[in-house]
Amino acid sequence: MGDTGTGDGSGRAMAMRSDVCARLDEIRDVVPADHGPELEEILASLRRGGDPAGPQAELHGLLRRSGVAAGLRDFRGAGIGGLPAAVEGHPVVEAYVCPRERCDRRSPARNQPVPPVCRLYGEPLCRRRVS
Repeated sequence: MGDTGTGDGSGRAMAMRSDVCARLDEIRDVVPADHGPELEEILASLRRGGDPAGPQAELHGLLRRSGVAAGLRDFRGAGIGGLPAAVEGHPVVEAYVCPRERCDRRSPARNQPVPPVCRLYGEPLCRRRVS
């Protein structure tokens, strides 16, 4: 918690960070090693906070240069940053959330004793009551 930053709590900014966090392993897999430093610079920009439009455009371009025709759009999909309304017919009442409250990623905590790791900040997600 703690460092929530300023000016980067918009829904768009949070969704962008959520997308990257949820798919960072896949993104790293497609970016060639010689473009690794560029990827790390983009990630550092996202970690600093602020408007993610610049880093988002840079990441999109990097992915396209890495052979992903649709760029960042290929890494968005159902369930990223979302929280299912129910698990096995019961409302989700607790979830793991961003440790820095900078994205809207949520992972149901039910039957998941060990929190997933935020790939953007390298910290475990925090368990929170969400309903």
